[in-house]
Amino acid sequence: MKDSACRQWVTRPYPRWGESRFVAVPHRREPLHLLWQEAERPRGGLLLVHGMNEYSGRYRHVAAHFAAAWHLVGVDLHAHGLTNPVLRAADEVVRRGTARVDASAAFLAQADLRTLAPMREDFRSALAFLRRRCDGPLFVLAHSLGGLIAAQALLEEPHGVAGLVLFGPAFAVSRLPGWRGRLANPLIDVSFRAYEGCLIRRYVPACLATLPMEAVMELASLPGLRRLLTPCRPSWVLDCLTDWEAEKTRLREDGYIVTRTLLRWVVAIEKAIVCFRAHMAALRVPYFLVYAREDPITAAWGNEDFWHATRHNHPANRMLALPVPYHEQLFMKPPVPQRLLTEVTVWLAERAG
Repeated sequence: MKDSACRQWVTRPYPRWGESRFVAVPHRREPLHLLWQEAERPRGGLLLVHGMNEYSGRYRHVAAHFAAAWHLVGVDLHAHGLTNPVLRAADEVVRRGTARVDASAAFLAQADLRTLAPMREDFRSALAFLRRRCDGPLFVLAHSLGGLIAAQALLEEPHGVAGLVLFGPAFAVSRLPGWRGRLANPLIDVSFRAYEGCLIRRYVPACLATLPMEAVMELASLPGLRRLLTPCRPSWVLDCLTDWEAEKTRLREDGYIVTRTLLRWVVAIEKAIVCFRAHMAALRVPYFLVYAREDPITAAWGNEDFWHATRHNHPANRMLALPVPYHEQLFMKPPVPQRLLTEVTVWLAERAG
């Protein structure tokens, strides 16, 4: 019954807004998929980084907004989009005329994500691809988990990036709304604080507390059990993403959005958030941060902490907090996305000179 409820179908070709490029990544069999679009008179280059379980092809309206003035690259991170072997195969079959393809096994590509290191390597590879094709300044626009990955990678090495635009970056764990939150949020908080005590403070009792949690998550991620125990995306999540009914319909029908999340990977994300927060004050790349004050997917307190820790690191740093409860600000009902992209355009122009 659960497997039927989690069924994922690809019914349309992958929505390419640019030219597909497949790039070899060291130590990995599956190639990295990029979308590449060249401008006639570019002011620089812009790398688009998607969020958790989505893909760069969704960002057609963002690419269209910047296409005239910027070389553009969209990256499908490890286990996402056409970098995911199941979804890549499904796209090929659908483009040959098949009406629909079962892509329910797409989530299994998350199996080796015990850390976010492979995704940071994808980010660096995409940035290097853009650098080879662009002489001007490079910028990054990243959403949600993509924001965490980009910020982590640029914290380790700025790579000459002139600016980072963050939409709802995953700098905190989720805070579920309503009755679900009253049940789940205390457990989420305990887990987060335990990892914080273990990974950052090296507090032995906290490390011991994480062991049973990790054991359960690892057990649920093993072959034979993961199809049974891996949760599906609940239907109510769509109400947390956007206020636009047309976009909710697209999300329901989009076979390239992975609808299940391996629990092993959830642990990896939580650890990455904890480690990033411990060092985020050292980020020197200038940024424009946009987030929702009532975001239930990536809690606002993470973005607020980040702002207070880094706001004085560069005079160009800017923050915009929206009074909305939606996570995907770029996919909200018009004209909100266009207004936000216009503000980003002004900020990029100021940084590009």
